Amino acid sequence: MMKHFIKHSVVFAVGVFLLVFIGLVLPNNNPVRTVDYSLLTKHNLLQQNKQPKVVLTGGSNVIFGFNSQILQDNLNYPVVNHAIHAGYGLKYIMEDVLQFVNKGDVIVLSPEYSHFIGDNYYGKEPLLFSLTVKPSNLKLVSLQQVASVSEFIPQFSFDRIKSFAYNKVKNQLRRTNSEKNYTEFSINKFGDHYTHWDDKSKDLKFYNFNGVVNVAVIEFLNSINSQIKRKGAKFFISFPSLCSSTYKKNKKTIIAIEKKLKKYGDFKILDTPKDHVYEDELFYDTSYHLNGDGVTIRSKKLASELKEQLK
Repeated sequence: MMKHFIKHSVVFAVGVFLLVFIGLVLPNNNPVRTVDYSLLTKHNLLQQNKQPKVVLTGGSNVIFGFNSQILQDNLNYPVVNHAIHAGYGLKYIMEDVLQFVNKGDVIVLSPEYSHFIGDNYYGKEPLLFSLTVKPSNLKLVSLQQVASVSEFIPQFSFDRIKSFAYNKVKNQLRRTNSEKNYTEFSINKFGDHYTHWDDKSKDLKFYNFNGVVNVAVIEFLNSINSQIKRKGAKFFISFPSLCSSTYKKNKKTIIAIEKKLKKYGDFKILDTPKDHVYEDELFYDTSYHLNGDGVTIRSKKLASELKEQLK
């Protein structure tokens, strides 16, 4: 009886493992792929621009937060927006961009505030999306990052299997107006998400990221700064854009993050959190995503801040 139970348990476990594995390796047959797939374009932009350039990175506050043409015109540097999603984790984001840093480059990081709380800098479910886009980036992933995303793997895999089967049956998904945003085709030649710039603002998602600041994140950024310096490049931090309602809800934590960054950080900080707190009407759909008007204001402000540092 026990032998039969063990045998069936092993068969079941192997079956589940194979199912999960199949889901992870299936190709994406969706004709409208997510913005995660813009990573491939961004990598190409970084590889093609061998001359000194400004590289913007961070989470979605960056991909949704800039008109890089404004920065390029003001700074006379080529600009690449490397950012996609905060959920990749700060560790993955910075180690990914580090592969492409060359002498003379200027790296500007605008991390989301949640990156400094708990173990968020290791990444969550969105990291799995990035790894399916660029499997070779598995070399960047540590055991801590695997542990951080492990709980999401089974559901992520099953969802991919369902999506693959659905697209096979339907041949292709019906495109809707909403699909013009958040896709691999939503970015311009710099890597900015631009298709929402003329859209009206939607109901904003407000965030609560209050918690204890993890100093290990700042120590990690010190290490990244050292590596960037050794490559002959410069590293700056600029605080993220944030709507005033979410800022008010999380002000205590934001102030604590700023203090820790100043105390333990061995890198140049361009501004203060308040410098990039904007009225709610300048945001598109979340507390971090600026609309077209907000993007213009923030881009001009960062251009001015950087110009002072690059004289």
